[in-house]
Amino acid sequence: MYFADLSERNYFLRHPKGYTVLTVGWLDEDFPFTSGPTPPEFQERLREYCTRGILGLMMGFHECQFCGQWRVGVWYGARWVTTNNGEIWIPDGNIIYAAPVMIYHYVADHAYRPPDVFIDAVLRCPLPYEEAYQAFLRSIGEKTFDFTQD
Repeated sequence: MYFADLSERNYFLRHPKGYTVLTVGWLDEDFPFTSGPTPPEFQERLREYCTRGILGLMMGFHECQFCGQWRVGVWYGARWVTTNNGEIWIPDGNIIYAAPVMIYHYVADHAYRPPDVFIDAVLRCPLPYEEAYQAFLRSIGEKTFDFTQD
């Protein structure tokens, strides 16, 4: 499913009152995307969101249109964590950036470079297992799934 970066989100999960929800990383093989290096700290933090801060699980998994990989995921210690179902939300003031969990695969394996405002927001945002992030989600009636835990 394709959405242009930084377009207003109008799909699936409810829209939290008082926030503008912008899409990032909803890529498709029919649309070119910006590529380039991203900071290692950004990639590390993004990995945490995509394994430990997942919202909106769907009824299946998404195959990567760029490489055909079906079992997309990462090793988290000794555990294989799938990263091709659901999305992450990164709050930044009155904006929430909504990205598919596949964004980590796109960044790490296909050199996708998200908009700088998203990179900066990921670097500023509390990590998904931190109380400040969980309190934000509770305030808008949401919760995350942590795929690194049983």
